[in-house]
Parts: sequence; structure tokens; C-alpha cells
Amino acid sequence: MPSPVGHALGGAIAAVLIAPRGTPTGSGSRLMALRARLSHPLVRLGALAGCLPDADFLWGRHNMETHSVGAALAAALVAGLALRSRRAALVTGLAWLTHVAFDWLGSDDTPPLGVMALWPFDDRFVFAHAYLFEAISRRYWLPNFVTHNAWAVTSEVLMLAPILAVLVWWRQRGAGPRV
Repeated sequence: MPSPVGHALGGAIAAVLIAPRGTPTGSGSRLMALRARLSHPLVRLGALAGCLPDADFLWGRHNMETHSVGAALAAALVAGLALRSRRAALVTGLAWLTHVAFDWLGSDDTPPLGVMALWPFDDRFVFAHAYLFEAISRRYWLPNFVTHNAWAVTSEVLMLAPILAVLVWWRQRGAGPRV
């Protein structure tokens, strides 16, 4: 299962696809435009929503209800009502779903394997066995704890940051679908 870094990048990717297109600064350098795009409130919301399903660690039900389509719909509804924005609702829901998808596609070493992706319609755990993302270890006493987790986060960044960068560039150009 990915780290918070990977989940934040996934949420940001979803948000960049939905945030208004075009160069947000109007003028200035490309670097300033990139910075403005990545600091857009919807991108920050997406990064946060991409991480929020892991709040279930606090009450000991990791990979259960919060890692589901039902929770994504509920989060989208809350965000839409609280922020009075359909776009914020869409960003929140899709970013939340990136978390579910990444955990489904990642490595899992703690039973039950997978996520309750279809809750509340089905409470079975699903797991893709794709191993696209390394499992983040919480076993701090193991000798390879730091190196394993550092490699896991690095591989997430190497995989997801280029996707985010290309999408930001593409959306800044004014390309892509209008939402």
C-alpha cells in the first residue's frame, strides 16, 4: 500500500484533471505557472482527499469502510455541500477513489489483504495482486525499515510525479477536456 506521499500525488493528479484549465497566473515564467497550478486550492484539496482514507488507522479499521466507493461518495457529498462547489465535490470523490485504487493495486502484507472497495454494497475485501506499489512497513524494529520505506516512497515519486508534471503542462497549455 502506498505512502501518504503516493496518495497525495494520486489525489493531486485527479485534481489537476478537474481544476480549471489554462495558465492560472496569466503571465510570468513557466515555473511560476507550474507553481501556481500546483498550489491551486483544488489541487491541495485533491492531495488531502487522496490521503484521508487512512484516517481509519485512528480507530483500528484500516482498509475497511473508508477505503470504498461509499466513503468516496460520502466525502464528495460533504465537500460539495461544505464548499458549495460541484468541482470540489468531484475532486474530493475522485481523489478519494485514487486512494482506494492505489491500495487495491499495491502490495499488502497485513491480513485481510486488500480493501473493502465496494462497501456498503459488499463488505468483501478485494485485492488485485498487481503489486504496483510497495507496502509501507510500520515495523520500525526491522533492520531494513528505513531503507525499505525510503525506496517505496522514491518509487512512488518516480512513478507518479512525471504523470502529474505532464498533466500540469498539458492543462496549462489549455489542452484537455473542458469541465
